Amino acid sequence: MKQLSLFLLCACLISFSSQAQLKDALTKASSAGAPNAGNLLSQFAGALKPTSFLPSWGSGGKTDWLSAAGKVSNAVSMAKSVSSLTSFIKPDMFKSGFNVGSITQAASAAKTYSDASNVLKSLEGGLKPEAFLSSWASKRSGWLSALSMLK
Repeated sequence: MKQLSLFLLCACLISFSSQAQLKDALTKASSAGAPNAGNLLSQFAGALKPTSFLPSWGSGGKTDWLSAAGKVSNAVSMAKSVSSLTSFIKPDMFKSGFNVGSITQAASAAKTYSDASNVLKSLEGGLKPEAFLSSWASKRSGWLSALSMLK
């Protein structure tokens, strides 16, 4: 009987502990809110190797672009940031046949976060694998998931 009581007591303690941990996790998740477009843009730019950028990126372009990306407040400004980023990337970092102008066209037509996300996904897909840091492979799926949650 003692063993059964001890087992039930342990089960209750584990249950309460798990519920508290679950409540903490849910509180953190809800306070974090939805993904932030500016953060996702910055993560993407940070996933590119420094050597993938033109010299203008290092001479003020990066600072200005990151500042603007941090102020993105809607889908239109997000798409404009994506389009702007392409002007800092070396032409040889794009896959053969990729039309960089298509990013600008799609960005100017973007009205929703879904549109802007597709512009960013298109840019990501148009870059050669060597344009990215090796760590991008492990972060990409989470980044894509967060990008799809933008509203």
